[in-house]
Amino acid sequence: MKKVLFFATALLALASCTSDDFVGKEDIGKANEIAPISFGFNVPTPTRSSGADAADALNEQFIVWGEKSEAGDGSEAEAGNLVFMNYLVKWTDNSAYTTTSNTKNWEYVGYKYDDDDYSEDYTSNITPNGGEAVQTIKYWDYSATSYTFTAVSALPADITAGDITITKTESGTDDYGKGYVVEVSEDASLEDLYFSERLPIAKPATTGDDRTAVNTYGGIAELKFYSAITQVRAGVYETIPGYDVTSITFYVTNDAEAEDDNGDPAFGAICPNAKADGFKGTITVTYYDDTDAAIENHPKLSYELPANTDAATDLILGTNLSTIDENDPMGITSAAPTWDTDGGEYTMVMPQIDNDENLQLKVDYVLYNSVSGETITVSGATAEVPAEYLAWKPNFKYTYLFKISNNTNGSTGTGTDPAGLYPITFDAVVVVAEDGTAEYITTVSEPSITTFGVDASTGKYVEGGDDYAAGSDVYVTIVDDGDVVEPELGTNVNIYKNIETSDDNFEINEASLAEAIAEESALDKVITYDLDNDLGEEVTAVPGEDGVDIEIDAVKLEGLTAGLYAVEYVKTARTYDVVEVTIADAAEFAAVKAAIKLYTDATGETELAGNATFDAEAHYYKKVVTDAGEYVYKIIKVQ
Repeated sequence: MKKVLFFATALLALASCTSDDFVGKEDIGKANEIAPISFGFNVPTPTRSSGADAADALNEQFIVWGEKSEAGDGSEAEAGNLVFMNYLVKWTDNSAYTTTSNTKNWEYVGYKYDDDDYSEDYTSNITPNGGEAVQTIKYWDYSATSYTFTAVSALPADITAGDITITKTESGTDDYGKGYVVEVSEDASLEDLYFSERLPIAKPATTGDDRTAVNTYGGIAELKFYSAITQVRAGVYETIPGYDVTSITFYVTNDAEAEDDNGDPAFGAICPNAKADGFKGTITVTYYDDTDAAIENHPKLSYELPANTDAATDLILGTNLSTIDENDPMGITSAAPTWDTDGGEYTMVMPQIDNDENLQLKVDYVLYNSVSGETITVSGATAEVPAEYLAWKPNFKYTYLFKISNNTNGSTGTGTDPAGLYPITFDAVVVVAEDGTAEYITTVSEPSITTFGVDASTGKYVEGGDDYAAGSDVYVTIVDDGDVVEPELGTNVNIYKNIETSDDNFEINEASLAEAIAEESALDKVITYDLDNDLGEEVTAVPGEDGVDIEIDAVKLEGLTAGLYAVEYVKTARTYDVVEVTIADAAEFAAVKAAIKLYTDATGETELAGNATFDAEAHYYKKVVTDAGEYVYKIIKVQ
């Protein structure tokens, strides 16, 4: 009696898991100032990466594009509405809350594209501001109706080598079409290429200043990233009583056996795979519109091979299935099949979300009875997976399981808005011309600071805007809620000198200096300064323009030499929580010490000495801002 066997298929498609918040949450309370824009980050993958592991998926960097008040018709960003022109955003472990632009260990202030991670000949149009400007802090604009962010991340070495070239699409049929065009070579590391969701943030009817809020004005712009590639694997198992499968051969045509690039027998099937000549070609990224709420704003990828290149029609995976034999037969359950790769690792393939071709499998295999030694060769068994199950989406992992049972078609024979705009500041000039010229410079802010200069040798007011002549005496008066402040140096007023920047392209102004002073960081700063309240003297009268003193509380800065100085008024001081930092060993101690300020006491009063070494018995602490306080700055330039 002829024995009839049956070959059936089973398919398992694994979708990506719900994404986890990328970093821990620390509540810093409500700030009195307009909040800087900061970024959080998710990578939704089946492995549920989080924290530093998730940052590692992006090589600790990504590039962000941001517009405010988009036109909505896909036109280029309106003049003045482009906020982030391809800014580089980088991860530094334990750096959250060390600057006001960093609440999730991601920082963008002070970087530029010829920094350590990028070479001078950096290609692609993702270079910001011509590739020379140093990135500055950005703030939420409450007059804008909305913000929209998109981002991309690729291996820096691939970009500098030209293996990946990224072009930002600034116009399209609508805003969902404003994505990216990416040219990739066969040497590109596509496992390191990620695209974020399009993140629209509309201004709510009631706004606030909670910096811990996610995806709302004043809060954190939380970007979710998706891998540009698909990952596929195949497994085979058998359920034939009394027999083991000890050999299997796959075909990609009626007579051509499947082989990998090295010529080794491999799992293979007839399937459009878009994997020709490596992965070189063009990836175009747009975003799903609101036709389906579940995927709205997700990146939508299309792949085009280079001209005159045909798409691959063979799906070739791993060679592990060719190693089964009598001593190591095929798996016998769907939970423990024999995978095409050792350990069931996935193979990268390009997404093919528009696929309309079925997968056609053809195999020969050998059945073996270990008791009697009998063998049966089954030839030409086939199976087919519908095209709908092969429309591979980026960032997903797909598993295809094939079951050999005792029925087969094979043959065994032939055949609410915060007040003010701090720390953005402006100068207003009041000029009084009579016997002489009196020039006062007042910051447009609340509180406000007014300064003027006097030539010590003549007693006359000096001109020149904020450029006071060397040797001048400069007087500073502060008004808060309509009242002149009685200054107390070292308490509510501080004087800074030797204000410098490590980069000629980084502008020193009231806002950038405020950020530098507020940083609770041990990292090298773009702006450095010295606190020196001995430069100031508390006075109750200042010289009048007519030579008659004016009775008013002020601070006198006498005979200043050339350089930059600044006055800080502290209306309400920032407050901190002091949090203990757990450090395991000397290596971790060195890394943490290099990134953040550490203290040796729970009050945060004693800073760790610069030459301190790791002590396993010691306790270490850091400061976390709980209230940003309210500060006003005035920069004074002396030439």
